[in-house]
Amino acid sequence: MTDLTSRFRLFQLLADLPQPQFEGLLFALNIPAGNIPASSAPQAERVRAVLVWAESPIGCGLKPVAALARDMFGLDAPAFLDDEPATAPVTPAKPAQPPAQKAREFPKSPSAPQHAVPKRPEPKPTGPFTEDLGNGATLEMVHISAGTFWMGSPENEEERSKAEGPQHKVSVPEFWMGKYPVTQRQWYAVSLLPDIDRELKPHPSAFKGDQLPVEQVSWHDAVEFCARLSNYTGHTYRLPSEAEWEYACRAGTTTPFYFGDTISPDQANYDGNYTYGAGKKGIYRKCTTDVGNFKPNAFGLYDMHGNVREWCEDVWHENYEGAPADGSAWLEGGNGSKRLLRGGSWFFNPRLCRSAYRDVNGPRGSNRIIGFRVVSVAPRTLWQ
Repeated sequence: MTDLTSRFRLFQLLADLPQPQFEGLLFALNIPAGNIPASSAPQAERVRAVLVWAESPIGCGLKPVAALARDMFGLDAPAFLDDEPATAPVTPAKPAQPPAQKAREFPKSPSAPQHAVPKRPEPKPTGPFTEDLGNGATLEMVHISAGTFWMGSPENEEERSKAEGPQHKVSVPEFWMGKYPVTQRQWYAVSLLPDIDRELKPHPSAFKGDQLPVEQVSWHDAVEFCARLSNYTGHTYRLPSEAEWEYACRAGTTTPFYFGDTISPDQANYDGNYTYGAGKKGIYRKCTTDVGNFKPNAFGLYDMHGNVREWCEDVWHENYEGAPADGSAWLEGGNGSKRLLRGGSWFFNPRLCRSAYRDVNGPRGSNRIIGFRVVSVAPRTLWQ
């Protein structure tokens, strides 16, 4: 058990942190919303709440808190960090006990149970994993191994656009990607979580169905979804970079589609009145379809061609001149008022569903053909 001197020393260090640094520490700790008083409260009161949370069943312990403060700000960590006794014992005044912490609260739904307080993050997975979002919703994440590929389309690809070139080699680190586009059931579960920067409508979609992809969501809405999901689970979630999206879609292929040189309406949901290459016409469904109805690619990802267009993190650039080669989102230069979309949709012809096709919209834009899926980087935890 932590000696009182070291605990009080940690209290002093955190209480003396400048406000911006203290807020940064709270963010890094992924403390569940509702466990820490608002920023307008005295910092000493907020520090006491951090210590109470750290020693609670869902907390990380004082040792990782001290280690993180030391690593982030170079603070002189208390002796217990190295499991040594305090070198200069003092008899500190016992800090006042904080008020009892309330359980995390969520908006009530007459048809759904309340979310449970989230568990602390698990260590980094080595393969696919599933997040429990509450209310009967889960999120399946597929492991995408690191690799190198040629991004964009070759100049001889049928019906390509200049925006898809020049082709360039990109090395992508490992990441995890949603097995499907975010569904309406998943969206609803996350919409009940506390706001981070904006409100989310619980049922924004034009086509209704728990297993249909959510649509009519803006880029800002998708970013808010990722922020709430990160806060709730303790894992870092975000939109994919454009390079991550194309690498994941291709899954080692170099053809226009991960199916090959052409595509049919039996393989994806798009406007079957049109063809690509030697493909044949087929059904035009005129709406979204349940996720997972069609054959996945070699990575185990579904609906990468058609169904809904998917938001990416990047700002719009007219071509790949100067694009990053490390798989990161391209956020410098370009048109900052536009964001990338990939994957085509149920409404589009097959040319616009190719692996290399790039589309664009304003970040506030939303309609019946726009959805998204999430990625997670190697999850950071305080228990490794």
